[in-house]
Parts: sequence; structure tokens; C-alpha cells
Amino acid sequence: MFIRKKHESVTKDFERFLKETNCTYSVTKEEDSTTIPFEFQAAHFIASIRKQDDCIEVTYPTMASAPLSQLHLVRSKCNERNNSNILFKFTYSIDHKENEVNVHMSFFNNHVTSESMAHQLKAAFYFQREWQHDYDEAVSTAKDHDTSDLESEIYKHEREMFMLRRLELRHQLDSSAASIAAGTGTLPLWQMLDTVAPLPEARLLFMTVNTVNGQQRIEQEQDIRNYDLRHALVEGEGKEARLTRDYAVLDLHYKLGLDEKPMMTTIAITAEGEDTHSIYSRVTVTHTPRNASRLNSLSNENRQPRSVSMLIALDRSDDKQRQQEFDYMWTDAQLKAKNDELDSMTDEQKMLCQVHSSDVAYNLYWGQQLFHAERYYEAILHLENVYHSYREVFFDLTAEQKRTFMEVAYKLGFCYNELGQPKLAFYYLDLMASDGNIRHTMELVNSMANSKDLRLFSYTEGVMDEVKHNFSEDEELPDNIRQFINFMRRRRGYAYIDFNQLDQAEKIFTKMLDEEENADYAINELAYIKKLRQQRGEKSTEQDDDYPYVGPTDAPPF
Repeated sequence: MFIRKKHESVTKDFERFLKETNCTYSVTKEEDSTTIPFEFQAAHFIASIRKQDDCIEVTYPTMASAPLSQLHLVRSKCNERNNSNILFKFTYSIDHKENEVNVHMSFFNNHVTSESMAHQLKAAFYFQREWQHDYDEAVSTAKDHDTSDLESEIYKHEREMFMLRRLELRHQLDSSAASIAAGTGTLPLWQMLDTVAPLPEARLLFMTVNTVNGQQRIEQEQDIRNYDLRHALVEGEGKEARLTRDYAVLDLHYKLGLDEKPMMTTIAITAEGEDTHSIYSRVTVTHTPRNASRLNSLSNENRQPRSVSMLIALDRSDDKQRQQEFDYMWTDAQLKAKNDELDSMTDEQKMLCQVHSSDVAYNLYWGQQLFHAERYYEAILHLENVYHSYREVFFDLTAEQKRTFMEVAYKLGFCYNELGQPKLAFYYLDLMASDGNIRHTMELVNSMANSKDLRLFSYTEGVMDEVKHNFSEDEELPDNIRQFINFMRRRRGYAYIDFNQLDQAEKIFTKMLDEEENADYAINELAYIKKLRQQRGEKSTEQDDDYPYVGPTDAPPF
């Protein structure tokens, strides 16, 4: 039978350990606890034994220290350690007098013996050395990223890499399946269609709106164009806004030419939930294929089903609240810049500091907020204002302002890719084709691969030649470069399939089967290739591929 030790018994056992190991110590007894500061191998520890517990807590109060300017970094490393270490707890406190952050490490022992206590205290020294090594590396990495808030920087980087990978399409075994891209739109119907699913020169006939309450027929062209998607399922404004329907289906009837038969586009709107800030709906637009003609052969894109899906939101905040939020963030950014507090500024605030026009700064702030909320259509409306404002004075911009301009162009390209408009995405992304930023390069390659752009082959060949020039074949590549190379290989293989170069694609994906990062993608693409070969009565080939370094013979003829 297990008998809980009493407070006095735990204290005696611990004092016995201290005497056996020749530790210097003192004892302070209070009503509810006993505190025992002691030294073990020249390091200072504090033991605490509470009366209601049958265990002892030992704290290493000055395990490490760092300048107060590195508070963000200390916090992130403590969080990281606490998530990965179940034996020791890592905390910190601020010494304002010394302008330092002190890191503390603590552990519990509920079986106080000389052997167990000695083992845990020696383990504390091990984790102290490990912390210092890890922290020194983190400081170096933070300098490379030009930020002290490495946790936030890494999160944002991983978030953007996840978003980039999500745009890396795979071929579908069902060849008639349409690829769905995500985005948002909260403006009138026709402006949304012009951006994500254009109907050039369409002559509108009428539109029906089908809901649980019945059917509404709209015949006036201007009323159709101005139909507000935000209120298809929502009634009221601001804090009074509420969902009143679960779905609405819009059937838009039109003609695309003098001799064309009437056609129809279906716009399905479904409720996606709400929070305290916004009410969300999903809009899915489906164009029926164009009628066959000499100008619309079966291989023409107009003869394929086209569908795009996006998230839209009606915010419960009003214009005044949005202006107040922006004013606070912009003023805060300007004050921090004036006081040279760059370490405490977010990337968004650093960008805001480069903007002198309140209108441009407002659009930059909300464009970025909407981008990170994946409300891409709304983000475009703000970011394009910034882009055009900067473009007009590009040659007068500072180096920092030009970097902001390029980041805005990147986000615009990303948004258009998400909205299924890779050709428009290329317009913005091509601006930074050679700036050396991995994120920018990946998104440009995504836009070319997803739009079957022949330039993909020559562009990726140039990028891979540059990698080959900077790293020898025997050199171990950094993780980010290795992941980038794998991405390029997958995109190139994907494009080979689109251009019916199945032998080349099969070589690339067969080699990936033994690579953990690529295996799942390769299995999917090889299954698609197998299906294509079966349809054509062909057999697979078995040839070696020397990727990732691509030679001139790897590119198809132009």
C-alpha cells in the first residue's frame, strides 16, 4: 500500500541528500511551506516544499540571461522547450534594473532519494548547455531574419509556405474534374465575375435567385450587375447583421454572341458560419462549356467546365471602426520608428512606416489583413490601390519602399492565383522573377505551371543552374534550399504531363517514390500517368534522371 509522505518527511529526506553531497544550504520555514536555497556543483538552486504536497520543486533561478531587447526570442524559446520537454519547465522574468531577461528552469521530485536528486540536478546542467547552444543559434537566425520576434517570423513563414504548397495543384484521375481555387469577393456580382470568372461581351438576359423562401427573377441589367453577394444570405448591417438563409442559387442567363444560343452560369452561395467580427459565405461560380464551333474546338479552354470557389465575408465593424484601428496601428508604427524601436515592430508596421500618404497606408494595412485572413478578393481591391500609387513614382522610391512595392506585387500575384487567374498573377509575379526570394519564385512557378505556360521550362532550368552554381553536388543543402528544389522538381514534372511528355514526367516522379517529402505527390502523379498510358495503350518507360540539376537537354523543344 502506498503511503503519502508528509511535509516533514520530504524535508528530512532532502536535507539528508544535501549533507551527503556536501552542499551548502539554509532553511526558511513558513506557515504553508519550507524554502531551502542551496548550491550544487557551484550552481545556485532553490527548493520549495509546500505543506499540502508530498513532493519538492527545485528551481534553477539564473540558468541563463539575455538582453531585454531579446525578450521575444526568449519567450519563443521557452514556449518551444515547454512543448518538447515534459520533465523541466522553462520560465523567465524581467530584471528592469539590469535591463535583462532571466531564464529559470524548474522540476518536481516526488521520490526524494540521493540518487534521483543527483540525476535530476545533473540533467539540469545538460539542459542548460543545450539551451545555450540552441539560443545562440536562434540569435544568429534572428539576425538573418532582421527580427527579434523569431517565433512570429517563423510562424508567418510557415503559414505562407503552407499557402504556397496548397496552390501546388495535382492532376485528377477524373480528367473532367475542374480545379477549385480559393478566394473571396464581397462586392457587386459583376465586379466579382470580371475578376474571377469573366464573361467577355456577354449580353445579359435575366437572373433568377432561388432561396428557401422561393424564387426571384431579376431582368434589369443594372440590377443584375449590382446584385450584392454579401446580402444574399444576410440581413442587416454592422452589429445588427445576421444570417437568415443557409443557401442561395443564382442562375445567370446570357448570350455571348449574335449567333450564340442562350447560356447559363450558376452561382451557389452557402453559409460558412460566423464569429464576433464577420459573417462568412462561400460562393461557387460554375460556367457551362461554350458551344462547339470552328473557333471552339474540343481542346479549347472555352469547351472545358470552369469552376471557382471563394470565401466572402460581411464584417460587423463599420467604416469608423476600421479607420480607428488603422489610425492606431499607423500612429504606433510611426512612434516606434521615431524612437528607433525597430525590434518591437511587426513586418506590417515596418512597411507602414515607409508610407507617407494616409490613403495608401490605409489600403496597405487592410490589404495585408485581408490577405492573411484568406479574403483574397477584398485584399486585391486594397493592394491594387497601393500598387498603382507606388508604380507612378517607382523611380523616386527609397530601397525600403521598393521592397514594399515588390511585396505588394507578390501578394497580388498570390491572390490572383488563388482566384484561378494565373495569367493575371503572372503580370505581377514576373516583376520579381530574379530577386532571389524563394517565396516569390515559388509563386511565379505555380502560376506558370497552373496555366500551362511554356516559359516554365526555361525559367526553372535557369533557377536550377543557379542552385548548381552556388552549391556543389557533394555539399549538404540547407533545409529551405532542399525543399525549394523538391518543389521545383514536382512543378516541372507536373508541367511535363500537361505537355504530354510522359516519359520525362515518369522519370522524375519514379525517383521521388523513395523520398519522404515527395512520395505522396509522386504516387498521385504516377497513377495519373498510368491512366493516361492505359487510355493510349502505352507502356511505362524506365530511365534514370539526374535531377535536381537540370541540363539543357531536359527542356522540350519550343
